[in-house]
Amino acid sequence: MKQFGKKTEIILLVLSALGLVVGSILVGMSENLLYVIEEFLETKVFHIEFDLSEFADTINALIAFPLFIVIGIIALLFPKFTDRAKIVLISCCGILVLFFIAFCSYTRGIYLVNSDTASEILLAKECFLEKSFWPRSWNYSTEIRLLNTQLVTAPLFAFTSSWWLVKAISAVLLSLFLPLSLYFLLLQLNIKKLWVRLLCCLMILAPWSSGMWDIVQFGNYYVPHIIIAFIYIGLFLSLAYKDSTALRKRIYAVLFFFLAFMSGLAGIRYILYFLFPLAATVLGLATQRLVTQQQPFSMKTFFLSDKPVFYGFWGLLAGGLGYISNSLILSRIFSFAEYNTTAFNSIGDVSLADILNGLLGILGWRNGVSVFTPAGIINIFVCAGIVCLILCLLRILRTNTEGSTAVFLLFFTVAFIFNVFVIVTTEFAQRFFILPLVFLVPVIPVLLQEARVCAIKRYLMTLFLSVVFVAGAFLTFGSVLTSDSNKDKHAVAQFLQNQDYSFGYASFWNANVFSFLSDGELELANFFRERRSEVGWVEYVTTSIRPNRWISDRWLTPDRFYQDNAGGGEKVFFLVTQEEFNAVPDANVFANARQVYSDDFYRVFEYDDNNAFKQSFLAPQN
Repeated sequence: MKQFGKKTEIILLVLSALGLVVGSILVGMSENLLYVIEEFLETKVFHIEFDLSEFADTINALIAFPLFIVIGIIALLFPKFTDRAKIVLISCCGILVLFFIAFCSYTRGIYLVNSDTASEILLAKECFLEKSFWPRSWNYSTEIRLLNTQLVTAPLFAFTSSWWLVKAISAVLLSLFLPLSLYFLLLQLNIKKLWVRLLCCLMILAPWSSGMWDIVQFGNYYVPHIIIAFIYIGLFLSLAYKDSTALRKRIYAVLFFFLAFMSGLAGIRYILYFLFPLAATVLGLATQRLVTQQQPFSMKTFFLSDKPVFYGFWGLLAGGLGYISNSLILSRIFSFAEYNTTAFNSIGDVSLADILNGLLGILGWRNGVSVFTPAGIINIFVCAGIVCLILCLLRILRTNTEGSTAVFLLFFTVAFIFNVFVIVTTEFAQRFFILPLVFLVPVIPVLLQEARVCAIKRYLMTLFLSVVFVAGAFLTFGSVLTSDSNKDKHAVAQFLQNQDYSFGYASFWNANVFSFLSDGELELANFFRERRSEVGWVEYVTTSIRPNRWISDRWLTPDRFYQDNAGGGEKVFFLVTQEEFNAVPDANVFANARQVYSDDFYRVFEYDDNNAFKQSFLAPQN
């Protein structure tokens, strides 16, 4: 394709940069513009009070329309720019995405944080207080945090005591590790063009959907999983398929097996995510070669001489050894849940519609938006881009399964199918699809430089998915800037701070989140819950205190919250939702306390001290 002349290119670069900046300013003003539109509709159009909640996504998409048009035009004209101009455009988008991650994390954190997200900051604070990255005083949840976010977040408390600032800084720093680890993998995949590598780094940095924002860029929960997976696969490709110096090979091999062991030591999730699929891929290919070529089987040749099999198989064994250590050693030292009792779902528990909604939702599909808004067009591009990618992928897998890039594509296919199977048949949640889907990003450049694939298919695949990932990120930012999932909590949080409380109790989803909302001024232990099944499973305030019956009641909190001297002898509070109160309104714990607050969502009860709170479970009613 003929490229632009130098003068034309400079003009287009300047106009593109201005368009990106102006469009970004409009997205940044989404909240204010939403109120202006609401007032206009109320006073000029409908002349009645107007509720925007049903149309917020569509209106946010319209606010982002100018930026979407700019990104769309850049994507269409992208092949006609020189490589240097492409790098400039990608860098501009990258700077804007990074700015919005920082801006949204700091200004909107208190509106979007939940107890899971707040727990990561509470763990970091506990690490800082205990002077250990792995405090034994902490109650972990589904896996122990080893090579995890607290390695970055905890040291930040040495410079500031603000939880909000720590969260914003850590969100930016941890998000930056995503493109860095991906860049290493792309180098091992022999992606030659710098602008292609940078475009992929922009894609992985951008939160394509609300799920990506909640769990990756803002939540940071899956960031370590993704980083370790990218580096591990990159090390495997280098060791198995590249010639390098002896020193580099030794360093890479030590790091490879270290990551394999640490992945298993952290829990089963890493093994399921990439260790097992990689081993299954290379073992399957090696077995196919033996059968096809009718070669005799030799244990030494098969497991030691074949480098892909050697690293794939022994890496899996190192991970297995780590998981055994996790179950036999770490489980006795630390408090966390294990997967040894995981059971299969019943057939039909998860429908095909659930699976498609989960996969497409993570990729940026938005339900209920108008077709001809940017959000609606992105929905179309998601489907079109995935169809093009599948066609390109099938073309390569049908013609060749040898070499590092072909093995990587086959690994992606195996890992995706296997992980989807595990998610659907054991524990289903949309966020679990994030881990297999992020490998789409490095798959794109591998297919893009494959001459065996039709050029138009490669172009359309890259065009559609680039717009989905980059433009979709700005739609996500607009949604973040106009959302408030904690609007029921602000009033009671302000009350608790004004009353000078420092310690209290609440159910899990109302505990750590209030610590974050109060910027660390409040500490909340998880109260002990009962479950009953008269009409489904309902959790309610227990009628008797049982500190050690359910370890999950202590999840993501430190042990010191459950000691008798918690609260330091000062008055403590008990925060319950109206639903929790209405389930057992005659419980002793309420009857023997002073109700000091009530609104449409919460009630707060006060006790003289921690001992009075615990005794109220057993004391007779007045």
